Amino acid sequence: MFKRIKNLLYKIWDFVRTSRDDFIPRVAPSVEEAILPYDPEDYVILPNDLKQMLDAGRDFVLLDVRETWEYQLVHIDGAVSIPLGELPRRIRELSPVDEIVVYCHHGMRSLDAAYLLQQLGFKSVLSVAGGIDRWANEVDHELQRY
Repeated sequence: MFKRIKNLLYKIWDFVRTSRDDFIPRVAPSVEEAILPYDPEDYVILPNDLKQMLDAGRDFVLLDVRETWEYQLVHIDGAVSIPLGELPRRIRELSPVDEIVVYCHHGMRSLDAAYLLQQLGFKSVLSVAGGIDRWANEVDHELQRY
């Protein structure tokens, strides 16, 4: 009986060892399935273009992903504040069918947020190039810079 168990264990071990060595992924993900978009320039909006959207009264969500203290210091009127670190758990506060424009201080966190939202199924997401700092420099010179 021990001989049978021993032989059976050897067979199982050989099967596991050989099947693991032969494993090769069959398909690589497409560009659309990758986490980062192919060309980040397709996902940014310039501050002057955002100003035109606001002036035209277009219906979109302006999302500020900076920390709460940064939002309290200075923000663009009408913006919704959801810090980037809280975005995954507060995602239900946003609708995937809405057009969303995301901004932060210099544009890096907002680009990360835009990528995340796109991966979660949000179809129309743009990041403000240069963030609120560039907005204050080019559009609203009265806005406090930090």
